[in-house]
Amino acid sequence: MAENIEKAGLLAAVPVHDGRLVRGSRTRQALLDAAFFEIYEQGFRSASLNEIIRKAGCTKGSLYHHFPDKHALGLAAVAEHTDAHIGQTWIEPLARTNDPLTSIRLIILRYANETLGIDPLRGCPFQNLTQEMSGLDEDFQSYFSTLFGRWRGAIAAALTKGQANGTVRKDIDPECVATLVVASHQGVVSMIKATQDKNVGHAAATAFFDYLESLRP
Repeated sequence: MAENIEKAGLLAAVPVHDGRLVRGSRTRQALLDAAFFEIYEQGFRSASLNEIIRKAGCTKGSLYHHFPDKHALGLAAVAEHTDAHIGQTWIEPLARTNDPLTSIRLIILRYANETLGIDPLRGCPFQNLTQEMSGLDEDFQSYFSTLFGRWRGAIAAALTKGQANGTVRKDIDPECVATLVVASHQGVVSMIKATQDKNVGHAAATAFFDYLESLRP
């Protein structure tokens, strides 16, 4: 756990000689990790604080030292893990590419080939939570809206760049296509979970890739 934290640069600003700050950062990260996976397995409303504390290997006092309540812990855990996933999987690759249609195809293939560590039969952690909490909690709703906006924005920006360099048709609306990409991806993920059939994803990917190719000049 500590190795992962150090790799992420989370301890970069912590003085080496101050062991209390280092331990505090590690405890906080352990709580975020345990909470995220407990929420993924059980849902937010059924997630157990006692189980989170047990998995994190800390005390209840440590939990309340870092987070005032389950709501704050859950929101922080979801934001940290989901932001990292969307950032590393979608936003960063699309910001670097000159060929967004190929990049989007490669990203979808990573999901279809299960190379991202997500079991499609259990659903997407982010989507599972949106289905559970949308309309029930303003803080979670605000986070969902913000993240979807960043996700769509990254795709639209990449498509606009592709239009400028000649890899994407100039007559398409990048914002509309970006919305369709995200909605299609989330819809397929939902259908795989509902049917418990991974072939749904492969069939949808084939048709979706044909659509992407139609966006080339």
